[in-house]
Amino acid sequence: MRKNWLNKIIKSVFTKLLIVILLTGIAVNMVVGGFFWMHRSAVGRPLHKNILQYLNYIIADLGNPPDLERAKQIAAQAFLQIHYENSDLSWATAEDISDFQKAHWRSWSKNPEIRVGRYRGHHFVELVHPSGRFIFGLDKSFEMDPERGRLLVILLSLLTVILGGAFLSIRWILRPIRWLDEGVREVSRGNLKHRVPVKRSDELRDLAKAFNDMTDRIRGMLHTKEQLLLDVSHELRSPLTRVKVALEFVPEGQARDSISGDVSEMEKMINDILETARMHHLHGDLKLQPTNLVDLLEAILPDYQKQPPGVQMDDFPKTLVINIDPKQIKTVFQNILSNGIKFSDANSDPVRISVKPQPHQTVVRIADNGIGIPQEELSFIFEPFYRVDKSRSKDTGGYGLGLSLCKTIMEAHNGKIEMASKPGEGTTVSLFFTEPLYETS
Repeated sequence: MRKNWLNKIIKSVFTKLLIVILLTGIAVNMVVGGFFWMHRSAVGRPLHKNILQYLNYIIADLGNPPDLERAKQIAAQAFLQIHYENSDLSWATAEDISDFQKAHWRSWSKNPEIRVGRYRGHHFVELVHPSGRFIFGLDKSFEMDPERGRLLVILLSLLTVILGGAFLSIRWILRPIRWLDEGVREVSRGNLKHRVPVKRSDELRDLAKAFNDMTDRIRGMLHTKEQLLLDVSHELRSPLTRVKVALEFVPEGQARDSISGDVSEMEKMINDILETARMHHLHGDLKLQPTNLVDLLEAILPDYQKQPPGVQMDDFPKTLVINIDPKQIKTVFQNILSNGIKFSDANSDPVRISVKPQPHQTVVRIADNGIGIPQEELSFIFEPFYRVDKSRSKDTGGYGLGLSLCKTIMEAHNGKIEMASKPGEGTTVSLFFTEPLYETS
């Protein structure tokens, strides 16, 4: 689960955009930082001149030869440590300035008279003067070029704000993609009434509008198909009735029995079609009532116990009361159990029914050990008139309407039906009831 979650994040368009923006930001910061580094001498030249002039003022103030007491006063005021030495005299205003002997020195400017050094956070400036050698120890908090550092921080902050704003803008611009993704998911669940918001004035708005138009056309075609089936079914009832009346005048025999069987089969198909169409509009007509699912199943099972391989209930509670329409749910169980028995070998294990009450739903699973269904057929199995057996043989019976009717009934109960199957291993049908669960024991 965690691996799938990580793969989803890695493959996300928004994650890719974020990575691009971060890499762009890093590249821009490196270029700008490199630019500052390469031109630091040009930027720092005025600062070098000012510091050199300031140090010369201090040296002039110390007198000639430099006075130690005056040096201590200036050091206290300017937060400096001063070391002086020549061939005749050497003194220091503080003991820790002796660390300059361990410092790493480098040229600070083109002026050979001045160098800078650093040792364990201490900064030193060496100035060679005609009167002798001066070393000024700087406090740890002293910045050799504070203005440049401040400008760099400001620049990086502005770049970060700009890149963050760019990412949020891109995220806002691409928000319709999320709406379209949600729309595709809803349509894949069969919700053709879902509408993708049309709130923009760009190409994504046109795409959302085209998506909505597509779902409208699909819904219209499906409605036309259903209406055609209803109209044909209604129209067929009258001639079938006349055929049944005419059969009464046909002498007993094989011809009459064959025609009568065909008429009965057509009547059953028409009734199934009309019932399926009626269930599509059943949401407001369901006769919901608290029903003990265990009693409902126990009333159905005797019809299948004598049909090999039989049916078995596994670990059912004594009471499982759900708010359902018992007549319609009975139709669901009958269709699924009939398929389980029909496509199972008589010598196989019985069809097993199990239940799993959960906090917000109840799951009933019906598993057989029959011939199974190929994986590529499962996505079409709930379509009206779809049959895995393409021969339409009467030996297997049915018209491909049973599972479609089951799906319609479960959706009318705000539930769902799912099917898992492997050829040669059997099929498991899961019924998810989300209607209120009153009690289990």
